[in-house]
Amino acid sequence: MYITSTMSLTYHPSTDDFEFTNNGIVTMIPSTSTDFMAVKHFYNAMRQYNPAVRDSIITANPAIIPASLLSVYIATEESAPVEEVPAPVPDAKEIMVDGLRKMINFFSEFAFTPSFRFVNTISRNYRTPEAAKDFIAHYFSLMDSCYASDVANKMKSEEFSDLINNIMEYPAPTSVVNSRMKVYYGPAGTGKTTIAQQETDNRCIVCNSAMLPSDLMEDFVFDSGNPTFNPSILCECMEKGLPIVLDEINLLPFDSLRFLQGITDGKKSIIYKNRTININDGFQIIGTMNLSLGGATYGLPEPLVDRCSEIKEFSLSAEQLAAAIIG
Repeated sequence: MYITSTMSLTYHPSTDDFEFTNNGIVTMIPSTSTDFMAVKHFYNAMRQYNPAVRDSIITANPAIIPASLLSVYIATEESAPVEEVPAPVPDAKEIMVDGLRKMINFFSEFAFTPSFRFVNTISRNYRTPEAAKDFIAHYFSLMDSCYASDVANKMKSEEFSDLINNIMEYPAPTSVVNSRMKVYYGPAGTGKTTIAQQETDNRCIVCNSAMLPSDLMEDFVFDSGNPTFNPSILCECMEKGLPIVLDEINLLPFDSLRFLQGITDGKKSIIYKNRTININDGFQIIGTMNLSLGGATYGLPEPLVDRCSEIKEFSLSAEQLAAAIIG
């Protein structure tokens, strides 16, 4: 008969004895035992209760167990190995989500909330603390954020490395959110525009502060004295799926920068002056710019920076400058 979760007491009429088992140790109590009747009374008493009640009764008062059983009970209870229950191991998703919570808290004092694009780009393209640190530092610099230096200093902490490592516990996302925008910035003569033009087969538009969205999208030609729509090189690149350089992109007026946000966010097509323009895979804007001109800083709006898959700062080392002397 089952007595408790670890103990059983079974009567065998054929041999007139009890079989007592506790934690795997078996003891036989024959009818000749001086304690046999006490064991029998204990057996009959325990049969009246359900297993849960038996457990609580015996746990609260082990002395009710007959003497011939008590020594075995105590010995086996003391010697029974304590099974250590391993602490639950968090899975990669839980670790990643915890890292994202820490990232939100990390940036909370800088009036910045990580966006969907921001997180996707970092987790896909910048999977180490150092790589993420460089991207984020450029991100804040490009916006001309007043917190840029504070963010750069705080990212030197162990807290930042830990949260990035937590996020990278999860595999890189397979979906790409940002693919249509890169920015190369730095002082004049550092080679940023030259490299960008090499990547685009010299397709380039030089921007200025008077260039409106219509100037970016079309060239006017006159047919029989009437102006007609003639797609610009930017429009052609959108439809053919080709990259193009917008040099001095940060000099564009606000309306033009807002227009660029609309064509770099993943749309498959736009309607421009009642004409459908398809935006095919491969289209990408490489913006080149001097962040500071004449002592003033010309940053880009945060939504446009948020669309960047890559931000690279260009500068010249002493060795590179030596080429200006040596040739």
